[in-house]
Amino acid sequence: MKNGYHSFCCPLLLQGRLFCRCLMTVRRLIVAWHLITTNHLPFHIQVRQLRHALKNIDIVHVRDKEASLQRLKQQIDQLCKIGLRREQIILNEHVEAATAWDLGGVHLPGNSSWTGTDVKEKAPKLRVGASVHNREEAIARADENVDYLYFGHVYPSASKPDSSPRGLEALQSVVQSVEIPVFAIGGITRDRLREISRIGASGIALISGFWEADKPEDEAVQFNRFGQMSYETT
Repeated sequence: MKNGYHSFCCPLLLQGRLFCRCLMTVRRLIVAWHLITTNHLPFHIQVRQLRHALKNIDIVHVRDKEASLQRLKQQIDQLCKIGLRREQIILNEHVEAATAWDLGGVHLPGNSSWTGTDVKEKAPKLRVGASVHNREEAIARADENVDYLYFGHVYPSASKPDSSPRGLEALQSVVQSVEIPVFAIGGITRDRLREISRIGASGIALISGFWEADKPEDEAVQFNRFGQMSYETT
């Protein structure tokens, strides 16, 4: 079956919940969501906002392409101090650092020189994700044995104002083309959650939808409900 409908689905246990969880008895999929850090807010403010929303966040993806490794380590240490567990943290791109710091995973951007196969050989315990922008890239990354994909941007996004969104049909095409979880990213808002779940996406990855909210902790509650949504397979 497609999109991770197997008896075992991403078996990383986080606070009693699976990274991606399958309930095969009713052929439904229940999933997680990822929060990506932003360069548009000082990190100490992000930490403060996270502190109030922590119980409703599954995964934090630390992404700061301009930061040194020393600075990234400081950021991760700050996250751990407020109660985030290391296995709940994904680091963007830096495979060796993610391994050395005992993190839960590493995420490969679209232009990464790493392949999923290379990462699995070097760091077999790391969960590996990758960003893709079309069906062909998704299939190629899945063939590299990555654990999940980000696909987007699905909707108009403030972070990509000059780039047209790829849309729900493209998301559905990717979902139906691979057997690993696909996370929708780009322009995700609470009113779009149900249509994303109906298409079959295994989760959502958020940036501005959380950080730019008036009350991020309230948004976390709403986005966490995506993990409680389910849909019948056809």
